Amino acid sequence: MIVTNKQLLSTAKRKGYAVPAFNVDNLESVLGVLNALNSTGKPLIIQTIPRTLKYGGIPTYAALTRALYKGGADLSIHLDHGGDIQTVKACIDAGYTSVMIDGSMLDFDQNVSLTKQVVELARKSGVSVEAELGTIGGKEETEGQIKYTEVAEAVEFVKLTGVDSLAIGVGTAHGVYKGTPQIAVDRIKEIADKVDIPLVLHGASGLSDEVIRACIDAGINKINFATHLRQAFTEGLKKGLADKGATYDPKTYLPFAIKAVQEVAERIINLCEPEA
Repeated sequence: MIVTNKQLLSTAKRKGYAVPAFNVDNLESVLGVLNALNSTGKPLIIQTIPRTLKYGGIPTYAALTRALYKGGADLSIHLDHGGDIQTVKACIDAGYTSVMIDGSMLDFDQNVSLTKQVVELARKSGVSVEAELGTIGGKEETEGQIKYTEVAEAVEFVKLTGVDSLAIGVGTAHGVYKGTPQIAVDRIKEIADKVDIPLVLHGASGLSDEVIRACIDAGINKINFATHLRQAFTEGLKKGLADKGATYDPKTYLPFAIKAVQEVAERIINLCEPEA
């Protein structure tokens, strides 16, 4: 069934695994991710960033996901990196079951104030809330300003806001990594030992399987993947165009992109599962 992130992540925290969250951009990426949900029978999160919502319209993605979802494993529909209350409210009204408010570039008190307002708003609709403390690299506004999440600040932030999950800065970045990222796995463990809500890792595309597993073992319960899926979609599309170059019908070559997204999503889902 369609549930909230809080429902998915509470179970993940209790059992010691992570739920993958996949950023989608279009019909084909939604289909690929849902095919992976069906083939693995494992819960996951479909999410969109504000740039995607600007591209396709806020009501589009929740409606598309709900129309294509056929049941089976649980699914949450999440706003990733919401920057203001207006966008959050519009996504809640459109049928999102979870929202993120990103006040990480504000000072601590401002971030607390903004997050509390979103938590209060979302609670009225039974929607869960993710916030961010510290910064994730790869966004224009964070270039040269990477800040790891402090343990004491995380404890205070969770207590003051009542947020359901917390994205932390531990050295990850959005987009394609330049060089080998140095992830502060020890910091994840320190924060996980002090707060009682699930922790979120952004910027996982490009991390090794070993690092991702170490982050999960340290206490991460939600991991975001965007670049991996976009790369897979693009390579699948190129393959489809090469194979079906004699036709002008997108329905003949776009399935290659859907399949590529599905395969990457399946691998990630299995990686995030509890180790045997």
